[in-house]
Amino acid sequence: MRFSSIVILPVALAGLVAAGPIAEKRASFTLQNGKDAQALNSKFASLSANSKCTSGENACIGGAFAQCVNGKFVTTPCSGGLTCVALPLVNSAGTSVTCDTEADAADRIARTGATGGLRGRDLESRASFTLQNGRDAQALNRKFQTLNANSPCQSGENACVNGAFAQCANGKFVTFPCNTGLTCFALPLVLSPGTSLVCDTQADAAARIAATGAGGLFGRDLEERAAKAPAACKAKKREDFTERSEDAPLVRRIAQTDLGAVAQSWQNLCLKSGGDTQTGDPCVKLAGINGINALLANADPCAQQENADAMIDFAKSRGIKNKAALIANAVSYAKHPRNALNINGVVPSTPFCQKAPRSAELKGLSHAQLKGVDPGLFGAPNIDIFSFGEPGSCPFGKKPDTKTCTCK
Repeated sequence: MRFSSIVILPVALAGLVAAGPIAEKRASFTLQNGKDAQALNSKFASLSANSKCTSGENACIGGAFAQCVNGKFVTTPCSGGLTCVALPLVNSAGTSVTCDTEADAADRIARTGATGGLRGRDLESRASFTLQNGRDAQALNRKFQTLNANSPCQSGENACVNGAFAQCANGKFVTFPCNTGLTCFALPLVLSPGTSLVCDTQADAAARIAATGAGGLFGRDLEERAAKAPAACKAKKREDFTERSEDAPLVRRIAQTDLGAVAQSWQNLCLKSGGDTQTGDPCVKLAGINGINALLANADPCAQQENADAMIDFAKSRGIKNKAALIANAVSYAKHPRNALNINGVVPSTPFCQKAPRSAELKGLSHAQLKGVDPGLFGAPNIDIFSFGEPGSCPFGKKPDTKTCTCK
């Protein structure tokens, strides 16, 4: 088993997949990479912070990235909604350890041809029911939007009503609220045909359904969504953008090969800055953890700007010797594109942050859009598709002109 380790940045390889539209293509090592990742994830499930290790060894322990230092594991938690997993490399033999959503990690392993999900459980016919499970979950979530506590029901029927789990008793729904921050959703089963009703975050629920290939939570019709894109945007496609057709290969994501280098550039400057690099661990946190996570497709639209603000805060802190270089790096980071994912056959533009930055150096700046995204549609796995002209389709302070598909 070949294992490619990460020395400093626990998520530096999160974006290291082939640049440009990625269609299904397997190399001679792809399947083995998937199986090796499953074996590592199975091994990691048995580890604890007290497990024996070899200095320099990387692992996942309790969902956190772990590195062995002097014979003991030191853990670094992943950011909210992410967990540490072993993933198969795409362009060469081996694996990487990174922070990702479970849904995306399972999808990456499944695309190698390795069956059984994250840890290699026996699952030989995933494709035969997975997509339908996603569509069935979408149909239920649409139905649940029309229900209320007074809706007629049949005894024993389960549903989601106003975000709460509901069960029908004597012809009436009895509701059970979810814990704080969670909402009731229908989700696709992974190991067999069917759906389940669970309390989950909206972002995770959307990611799980998207991983089946079905799209977002409610599965709004692709043709209906496409019709909402202004005509000027349809005529003004971003470079390399092509309409989706039934015969075209499924473009799963548009990702970038330079995310690791982006994180490393900040870390290098930070480590030699002369400032306080211990409090809050700014050299790693603002680079390989928050820095890369904010550039992923499912990040909050303002996470990238907030991380750039934090970079500039550090650049202006006491003892800094390379302030100008750090600020320049933060500015460059703020303008960097975010990854984009296919959602129901559309690769939408990534939404813009709708609040002003704290730092004067970031005023008027926004992230770029990748080549190949649809300029008339915006969205993400955790944000329903919306058309150009709606809030989030232009950077803060600019207004959309639907007649020209431009921001002014």
